[in-house]
Amino acid sequence: MQALRYTRVMTPNAQNLAGNEPALPSRWATEVEPQLATGEKTQAWLEIDLDSRLQFANGLVIVTDKHLLARAPGETTWNEWPLRAGLKLNHLDHAGVGTLELIDEQGRLACWRYTLGHNLAALRVITEFDLHLQSLITGQPVVRSQEDFCPKCKAPLEPGQDECPICTREISTPPSTWTLLRLWRFAKPYKSQLLAGFLLTLASTAATLVAPYLTMPLMDKVLIPFQNGQPIDWTLVSTYLGGLFAAALVAWLLGWLRTYILALVSERIGRDLRTTTYEHLLGL
Repeated sequence: MQALRYTRVMTPNAQNLAGNEPALPSRWATEVEPQLATGEKTQAWLEIDLDSRLQFANGLVIVTDKHLLARAPGETTWNEWPLRAGLKLNHLDHAGVGTLELIDEQGRLACWRYTLGHNLAALRVITEFDLHLQSLITGQPVVRSQEDFCPKCKAPLEPGQDECPICTREISTPPSTWTLLRLWRFAKPYKSQLLAGFLLTLASTAATLVAPYLTMPLMDKVLIPFQNGQPIDWTLVSTYLGGLFAAALVAWLLGWLRTYILALVSERIGRDLRTTTYEHLLGL
């Protein structure tokens, strides 16, 4: 979503007046310019991406200091509504789809839908619409708050800042490892399997350590004497190689059992988590 930029201009009475025109995407700028009257400036815009059938399509809604302009998805003509008393821009969302409705005393004049990734731009369109409509009705200049606020946590934002540092920090902060302790009540029914998995881990690790201890005497008692001209003791060689093979086989078997048990316990804990979450949602 393209970011909206506002420039604050302070008057002697410390009022925050209308900002400069925000930059439109290049693909829209050439189409929008002929629709604007002399001196008319864009205040906010929303690039809608759904049509009336909720299929992906591109459109644009623009608020200026005099009009509300829109080009619906799939259409080539622009519609405009001069700002006047009685107009109202409503906002609602459902199932991941946001909706803007333009209504007056007679009913709904237009409706635009978009994915919620554009919701921040939609809220700014509504804010600018209300500010300039109120200004035209009262004859007073547009007065903005000296601070922008995060739409989620309502924390004040610095001028020109679009991302809330508080919400961003909360999202990027990794959860504490102590949170894992809350999973114990789900793991408790499978404590015997978990214990078996732990013991198998120790056993498989011990089995993998057998090979180095058999390799050393194989080098010292077979290979090095053979290099010095002594004959090979095939019985001893068979014993060491058989031990290496048995150790590898046991390590593989114990590792497979450990993986099977821990994977089974993991899937069952995940199943219990999903079931508990679903039952909690149904209770709500």
